[in-house]
Amino acid sequence: MTARIDGRLHTLDALKVAVTGATTLRGTHRGTLSNLISADVTGLTALRAKVAADSAAADLRADERSMVQDYRVYLLVVPKVRYTIATDAELAAIDRLRTVHDTLAAAVAKDKAAGRDVSQQEAELADLAAQLDAGGSALAGHLDALLAQAPGPDAAAIAAVVAPARTAVRTARLDLGKAVADAKRVRDQLR
Repeated sequence: MTARIDGRLHTLDALKVAVTGATTLRGTHRGTLSNLISADVTGLTALRAKVAADSAAADLRADERSMVQDYRVYLLVVPKVRYTIATDAELAAIDRLRTVHDTLAAAVAKDKAAGRDVSQQEAELADLAAQLDAGGSALAGHLDALLAQAPGPDAAAIAAVVAPARTAVRTARLDLGKAVADAKRVRDQLR
């Protein structure tokens, strides 16, 4: 069983590196994830020492149950880290694309004032704004629920909280892709 604990500890080390390297991770989220990882490393390290000292089969079974249910590294901690990093990156991208939208809108307005037909660009800008709104809406609320989820024996309940966060990240990524495509089309039409 120590090998299984070691696997979880290695995973937590990798997650720590991911949190440290995530440039768009918001400060509160960085602190929340760092504290979670640190607490799990401490707890699993202590559990590893306990397992090494256990001699009774019942104690080992209890430790195994604790290893899974008290930490939920793979089912909960990994998704918390991945989806928090992804959500914050997508929210940062939405903010940057809103700035791009405003810059492009000013250029389109200038072309319109010069008497050029900009109906296509205006339609693309409207879709760009709609995609950004959709991406932001897709992400709303799911991360808070995921970060609030505690480990425990009910794997189905945990999975029910993880799934919407995963879906939100994927949906927002698609919306952002469409928004970027809109921005590129407007940019290319302005040349």
